[in-house]
Amino acid sequence: MAVVLFAACEPTTETKVSKEDIVSTLKVNAENLQDAILKQDLVEFNKYVDQNIPFTIGQSNLEQFFEMTAEKLKEEGPKFGKFKLYDIKVALSPDSETAVLTFYAKGDYTVNDSINVDYSTRASSVWVSTENGWKIMHSNWAPLKGGTGIPQ
Repeated sequence: MAVVLFAACEPTTETKVSKEDIVSTLKVNAENLQDAILKQDLVEFNKYVDQNIPFTIGQSNLEQFFEMTAEKLKEEGPKFGKFKLYDIKVALSPDSETAVLTFYAKGDYTVNDSINVDYSTRASSVWVSTENGWKIMHSNWAPLKGGTGIPQ
């Protein structure tokens, strides 16, 4: 007597996420991460950072790159009034496992509690797909031509 198991031969059905959904998710993630950084919100920050993947950053004051960690998040920075990312573009790798975002930011911050400075930069970031969702690996910010980044 022969027993044939057909179930083992059935194709598996994996749910594929559309590129449009990935792009939409990454745009929201970029905005939420930036908001968490500005508010020094460690819980929200950790949603977009993987402890096993270093997150390097180059800030718009054009100083050296550094690793953005929970400790760095707590450091005092400029006090932003307004801050908005805009014109976010997402380029996906062929396997949709890596993404490069390019975008702009505008807003304002105060210096010495009295001097208001308009902020205008261009930026990019690199995100990777992990088993725990999309996580940031790197971001780089620079003053937009004629614009101003953060103070030294």
